[in-house]
Amino acid sequence: MKTPLVVSLIGALLVWGPPGARAQDVEQVFRQVSPSVVVIRAKGREVTAARGIATFSETGSGVLISTDGKIMTAAHVVHAMDEINVEFVGGERVPARVVASEPGADLSLLQLDRVPATARVAKFGNSDNVRVGNQVVVVGAPYGLSHSLSVGWISATSVAAGIASAPSPPAAK
Repeated sequence: MKTPLVVSLIGALLVWGPPGARAQDVEQVFRQVSPSVVVIRAKGREVTAARGIATFSETGSGVLISTDGKIMTAAHVVHAMDEINVEFVGGERVPARVVASEPGADLSLLQLDRVPATARVAKFGNSDNVRVGNQVVVVGAPYGLSHSLSVGWISATSVAAGIASAPSPPAAK
């Protein structure tokens, strides 16, 4: 199934709160998160021996992470695409371009041509506070279903799984 990592991150980053925070109603969380979530529609082309130049499109979701118009999304939706449009709640579309991409992590950073007046930057939580069993609300656009909602629970974290990060290599001199 094609569920971008970004969709999971959107719910995780926007919903996690500090320890001991009062549980929020799922509908309330959805209303709070939706203005930061965007639908991304990208078009590209590839050259094939059989068909010559073939065009294709991708649809996914992303999240507005800065007031200057940066959007975090899945790399497989936008990497090497010719045209990228970001759709906000209410249907307003804004062109964007990729400014950074890491296909191995399936993450890309987009820059909007302009930021709509109604856009709202996501409020990030602290992932250090995440525990197995925490509820997560995911707002996204799988298969083009704009602003859909899924609810789940954190089943593992790198800390719970005993995975430690490797030390950084020494700086070059």
